[in-house]
Amino acid sequence: MNKTIRYLALLMILILPAQTLAVEDIRPYFSAPYTGEKVQQYSITLPLSRHEKATFHIPKDCGKLNSHLLEGSGRWGTRIERRLWIKADDDCRYLNFLRQYPRNAERDFVSTYDFYNARVSDLPLRPGCDLDLLLRNPSACPPSLPGMPNFSMFMNNMPSHQEQPRELQDCRFENGVFRGYIYHTGMGLQCRKDPKAPGYRILSVDFANVNGDQCQDAVLRMVPIGRGGRPSLLILPLTRCSETEKFSLPSDSDYPRFGPY
Repeated sequence: MNKTIRYLALLMILILPAQTLAVEDIRPYFSAPYTGEKVQQYSITLPLSRHEKATFHIPKDCGKLNSHLLEGSGRWGTRIERRLWIKADDDCRYLNFLRQYPRNAERDFVSTYDFYNARVSDLPLRPGCDLDLLLRNPSACPPSLPGMPNFSMFMNNMPSHQEQPRELQDCRFENGVFRGYIYHTGMGLQCRKDPKAPGYRILSVDFANVNGDQCQDAVLRMVPIGRGGRPSLLILPLTRCSETEKFSLPSDSDYPRFGPY
């Protein structure tokens, strides 16, 4: 019995560091303050009060940043500094979302997909509702989740036409950008691309197990672009547990809400 207990204890010692390492290995990219450079860590100096400032090293100091925000420090500074408080907090919230479950996913059917050139119809946009159903019968779909992209905006902003334009194409992102208007045709969803139309830009695609199941998840960070797009950071978490399965929203996951971007 004693040998069994010692063996189990040794096994736990060997396993736990591996789980911790797997979580720590999740290191998303952020936009550096002021320069917009793509980085995995950055330093930022923010006001704690009218006469005091402190430097935070993100993501290492996310806990310290959160403590100061809870104390009300985020209300100090210029308009730009207050926005930087929100920006740093958003980055920390996002990292916590990716790292909230220590267990590695056993099955990965998401990382080989090219999300930067994804077909829009491949992306689930509301729980239990794909874009095809959303456009044909919006009342049959649940409301969109806060903090996630809403592709129905491209229908609301679509100019009225007697006939559908001839230059319709497959609806997809190109190098992380989608801009255009969506039509529901006899051949499915098709788009009229327009560089001046509203749309979305994919800032990053990260991979993590965000709900603790056995399947790897992909998390897309997006911002609206074009006229009428609110400057907000959005996420679209996606999962599937086989190569033939459609992408879906991970179940039992708390999606973070972000402030102004």
